Amino acid sequence: MRHTHLAPALALGLALLGQSPAEAKTYTNPTYGTSASFPEAAFPQADPAPPGGEGGVWRSPDGAELVIYAFENAKNYDPARLVAWRRTVDRVTYQKRGGNWAVVSGYRPDGRIFYERYIFRGDLIHSVSIRYPEALRDPYDDLVGPVAHSLRAPAR
Repeated sequence: MRHTHLAPALALGLALLGQSPAEAKTYTNPTYGTSASFPEAAFPQADPAPPGGEGGVWRSPDGAELVIYAFENAKNYDPARLVAWRRTVDRVTYQKRGGNWAVVSGYRPDGRIFYERYIFRGDLIHSVSIRYPEALRDPYDDLVGPVAHSLRAPAR
């Protein structure tokens, strides 16, 4: 599925990294159908797929990380409860939520900046997470919006 409404924002992020939109990668999780697009040059190193099929992880040589995944909502979180839980784990400096989605960002305990978007569908929570050292704020801050907005979660 093509997300043409995201093309201008993703093209800007890619241009900042010296890539063309044709070099964007779209990952679709084979187990849950969670998908998101990202500039492959920004996260060139793919980790091996986890055995449970929850999602994928990509890394950059400079310490940035991208995680696209889904998980069973075993604790029956709604967006407000999920944001409250994240506040117990990380230093959240921004949060926003709606009826079936939430966004949180801030600082991880290791000092890295993080930005996470969640979509609630049925008994699953789909997510995209971007984490990077504060020294890399400029290039990665420009990628956060386009990558996060490319997150798709199929009905289940």
